[in-house]
Amino acid sequence: MHIAICENDVLTQQYISNIIKGWARSKCEQIDILYYTGAETFLVAWQDISFDLVFLYVDISDNTGMSLAKIIRSTDKNIMLVLITYFDQYVLNGYDVNALHCLIKPLSASKLLPVLNNAYMIYRSRQKAMVVVFDDNGQMKLPCCDIFCISMLSHTAIIQTASSEYRLRKTSKELSDMLPKYFIRCHRSYIINLLKVEHIGKSSLALSNGKKLPISRNNAKTVSDAVNKLYMKCI
Repeated sequence: MHIAICENDVLTQQYISNIIKGWARSKCEQIDILYYTGAETFLVAWQDISFDLVFLYVDISDNTGMSLAKIIRSTDKNIMLVLITYFDQYVLNGYDVNALHCLIKPLSASKLLPVLNNAYMIYRSRQKAMVVVFDDNGQMKLPCCDIFCISMLSHTAIIQTASSEYRLRKTSKELSDMLPKYFIRCHRSYIINLLKVEHIGKSSLALSNGKKLPISRNNAKTVSDAVNKLYMKCI
């Protein structure tokens, strides 16, 4: 698991790093942590390194942190961002960049550990979860993290990725048993990947590929609660 800590305070960097290392030992998980004190140094390194999780400090008096978050998100829809700040207002700004969490300083292990556990759950799901589909060349394994949404048409599931579409003879119940927990029904005809949700409204949502889908009245609260739980726990 590749982690970046982009924080201008070296003591805070070290504090976060020590908690992450202790957490990784408890999980027997191999991690790599790299440290950056500014947006420019991170952007240079990011061209050659693929990160799974980024801890990013944002400051109300300096917009570079939030600008960096927007640059990251515009390029990579899957990287997990955790905003670190002194200011509550960034909880709302976090929605603009699909932040996984927003942590308010002062930091503590009790605040960081739930974030790491949630990020790890998503990371492991992305590594393991596959759906077997069929294309012109025969059978293939499709990573669930590549799926944006699934449209249900009778007993046929139409699986949509960024560049392709696959059809499976599966019921919604069979799919629910196959898919990771970050997939949820927003409408009787649609199952969405919560990791791909860009914006959520009262009766519709937008995915990061620009596709808009309806949210049924019966599913509205479930979808809203699931998105909030997955992306934005402010602690």
